[in-house]
Amino acid sequence: MKIQVLGPGCSNCEKLYENALEAVKRSGLLTEIVVEKVRDMDTFIRMGVFTTPALVVDGKIVSVGRVLNAGDILEIIKKKKQ
Repeated sequence: MKIQVLGPGCSNCEKLYENALEAVKRSGLLTEIVVEKVRDMDTFIRMGVFTTPALVVDGKIVSVGRVLNAGDILEIIKKKKQ
C-alpha cells in the first residue's frame, strides 16, 4: 500500500504526514505500507488536488483540506486491507 501526503510543507501538511506515520505504526504493517511526502505542485494539479493537505491511498484521494488524525487514517488502512 502507498500513502501519499500532498502539500507544500506547511504545518498542517507536516501534521498529516506525522499522523499517517503513526497510523501505519499502529496498524502493524510497517513493511507493507510506504508513506511519502509529495511537495510538487504539478503533481497536485495532475491529481486534481487544489487544496492541501491531501491524503492519497493507492492513487485514490481520500481527504482534501483536512488534517486527519491517526485513528481516522488507521480506519482507512483497515478498510483498504479488507
